[in-house]
Amino acid sequence: MNKTTKRFTVVIGTIMTVAMVGSLILPLLSGQVAQSDFGAETPQPTRMPEPTFPPPPDISTIDFEATYLHPSGLFTVAAPTGWLSASSSNTADELRASLNNADAQSVVEARIIKNHGGISGAEELSAYFDRTWLGQSWREYWSWDETARKISDAGHVVIDFNLTRSRTYFIARQESWLQDGDIYSVRVVTAENAPRELKYLLEGVTDNVRRIEAFADAPFDWKAYFDNLDKHIIRFPAHWQLTDAAQGLPATIVGDSVTMVVETHDVALANDADAIHWIEKWRDGLEALTVEAIDVGGAPGFRVSYQIQTLDGATDSGLSVMLNGFDNRLHVANARVGDTDLDLLQVDAAEYPMISVLDSFRLLPELEVSAN
Repeated sequence: MNKTTKRFTVVIGTIMTVAMVGSLILPLLSGQVAQSDFGAETPQPTRMPEPTFPPPPDISTIDFEATYLHPSGLFTVAAPTGWLSASSSNTADELRASLNNADAQSVVEARIIKNHGGISGAEELSAYFDRTWLGQSWREYWSWDETARKISDAGHVVIDFNLTRSRTYFIARQESWLQDGDIYSVRVVTAENAPRELKYLLEGVTDNVRRIEAFADAPFDWKAYFDNLDKHIIRFPAHWQLTDAAQGLPATIVGDSVTMVVETHDVALANDADAIHWIEKWRDGLEALTVEAIDVGGAPGFRVSYQIQTLDGATDSGLSVMLNGFDNRLHVANARVGDTDLDLLQVDAAEYPMISVLDSFRLLPELEVSAN
């Protein structure tokens, strides 16, 4: 009986021990299972939304009638409808203009590059646009890849690209050629869904890059001021400043101790005496020194050197270029250099940059700038 009782007690104790141990272990196992199940059911990270492109621009609404004038005053380019000036630059070696259409995610770019290497054919031109040059030109994009290159029947180098930026994919085409002894290049970037529009834009812009013939040999790294109402233009060194200007009103340009005013007056000058009389009435205390007749691009006029006494008793030397305009008005570029006693028509022009500046004064009655 005692043996039976002991066995029963042992069995009961074993069962209770197993139950107690199970009560401790099972929750842990259950937690591990739950954690394992939770891991299996954890949602995967949501995919980043792919960028969506706007529909391609309707080419039936795009024309090339607007004209953009580069800040150097050396060339114009036709601006497609909806594309606005985004940036520009000019160095001694290159002119660049960029037009942007944010809604269409498209950029149009035109360049004129000095042909220092004497490139004379399409094969040499193609070699010029090597991977190093292209990589520098595409540095604003995350990645780029050249997908095709050919030389057209006209001797133009045409290069196609794929581009990426901010998870967005673009296509581009660049067309380059030799003209006026320099390298011309136009490229168009569009969303990847607009290849037909890209070709249309490239053709329209390429056919409408125009050099200003009056400045064919002028330095690339000067700036220009063009009055779109009075139709006169003047170029000056890049470090000079346009301090006061408005279309149809006098403009002031300063630099290197020179102050220059460009303006228009309702008068015409017939001869040297008229020119001397007009300049001497321009300011009190002014004395004309030398006068010479000139003709600038078909516009007759005069150059008159003078001296003028300042309020402090010093002497300034001046030179005025006066052109009879096609609008029967007198267009004047008048420059003074402080504290000098010179006849600026009797000095070495190379020593006085202001003389080259005044010699750049032109009338461009046919130029209608409508894009900026």
